[in-house]
Amino acid sequence: MKAQTFQKSVEVEEDFISAIPVLDKYCTSNQKRLLRESAACHIYKKNNVIFYDFQPASFIYLIFKGKLKLWLEGIHSHDMIVSFIKDGDIIGYRGCGQNTTYNLSATTIEDSCIYMISKDVFNDITKENQELYQQILWGYITQLGKVERRLRNMAEMNVREKTADAILLLMHEFGVEEDQSLTINLSREEIASIAGISTDRVVKQFSEFEEESLLSVHGHSIKVMDKPKLELIVNRYR
Repeated sequence: MKAQTFQKSVEVEEDFISAIPVLDKYCTSNQKRLLRESAACHIYKKNNVIFYDFQPASFIYLIFKGKLKLWLEGIHSHDMIVSFIKDGDIIGYRGCGQNTTYNLSATTIEDSCIYMISKDVFNDITKENQELYQQILWGYITQLGKVERRLRNMAEMNVREKTADAILLLMHEFGVEEDQSLTINLSREEIASIAGISTDRVVKQFSEFEEESLLSVHGHSIKVMDKPKLELIVNRYR
């Protein structure tokens, strides 16, 4: 499939690099100047695909503001969300070799402002700045380790455990409001893609959690009523 194009191009902000911690800390002044000169800034609407798995990797994406999901296409159209991306993150860098492709698909889950840097420019910078390269590589290795542990645990979890784990993951990644509602509103299908189960099973498990006063669910809004009990459900995997 062909990736959707960006919705709107906007002017590059002079200080956008300060919003990307690893670049702000480890890039030299000259490298920051090069990034500013080569960057393009785009506004993506919610549910826009930034790139697809196996698409030729031409750009590095710097998340100035927004939230994205990284996912793999599963069998029978059941996609699997493997991780989330937030403000200050960098994606696409593992596709920065010769004739390489992206190894995951990326889609916005809210309106997002994203800067694009050509992989050639970014490669030149990381080749001359080994400390930056090591920091980015270490970040990816750490994230990969978390994903691998989660997928390994999911292979052993039942539906109840998978659903509880998905809610706790969203709490950890995005936080909650003062009333303990998740700050991110996702569809049942997206929750199912996180948990690795069918949408029908998510709906049924939500009903059971509501009966147990663990969650309060209204539309896409999910309020966590008893986090300790949710944690107890998946305690043996922590």
